[in-house]
Amino acid sequence: MEIRIKNLLTSYLKLSKLRVVELLLITTVPSMIVSIYSFPPIDLIFYTLIGGTMLAVSANVLNQIFEVEQDRLMSRTSTRPLVTGEISLKSAYLFSFFTGSLGFFILYFFTTILASYIALSANLFYSFIYTLVLKPRTNQNIVIGGAAGAAPVLIGWTATGSNLDIGTWLLFLLVFLWTPAHFWALSLHNVEDYKDANFPMLPTQESEKRTVVFIAVYGCATVITSVLLTPILQLGIVYLYSSIFLGCYLLLKSFQLFKKRIKPINYFVFSNTYLALLFISMVADIIFTISMF
Repeated sequence: MEIRIKNLLTSYLKLSKLRVVELLLITTVPSMIVSIYSFPPIDLIFYTLIGGTMLAVSANVLNQIFEVEQDRLMSRTSTRPLVTGEISLKSAYLFSFFTGSLGFFILYFFTTILASYIALSANLFYSFIYTLVLKPRTNQNIVIGGAAGAAPVLIGWTATGSNLDIGTWLLFLLVFLWTPAHFWALSLHNVEDYKDANFPMLPTQESEKRTVVFIAVYGCATVITSVLLTPILQLGIVYLYSSIFLGCYLLLKSFQLFKKRIKPINYFVFSNTYLALLFISMVADIIFTISMF
């Protein structure tokens, strides 16, 4: 009985895809700090992260429900709980509804109403617009769908009670532009899987070389946006130097990918690190500025 419960919990954790959620949360807390140029109350950070996580998990589960047949065809997704039957579709629907509702109400009652509705909108956009409409129909799916991945920036910003302004939307644009290059690198790594499932991802419809060019273009746009954030968000030299250094290294990775000196998965892994360090440098910059006064 104990082993069965443990296995069931493991299956639900696998269904939740928390590793995907992890990076989204890394952008949330720095956005909260930058929005008020100070550290928010710990309880506010806690409720924002828990609420955001629950809604993201809910969207992840719906994504797997809608794509269960395609997941059967791809080797990297063939062991997911819905494919193997460890969790039934009915149970998955209930789990998604429960986590989504819980996340919304936590954000609504313990952060701000605006943050809760932004999070809910991101959940619905990813679950229905991206998964059901964009992903099966266009190789530019992740370009438009990237809006859902950039939403945690808006959630974190508004959770502190701050208004949406040009700085917020530029921060949103940073993650929005970063997402396609990041995901296309993963798609290149798993291109045969996407062909088997008949998903029109960019690498399945364009050559590897052309896909890498798109990765470089979006990478360049990401770096330019990251530097522009310095004056718009009134950040200092710590962030400015970090954004330039990290940006140059990201572009170097794009060049190495183009020359086939690294594999797509290497770019994918570094792009994760790039975004995390960039947001951490924003926090470091604010800490440095506060300590100077």
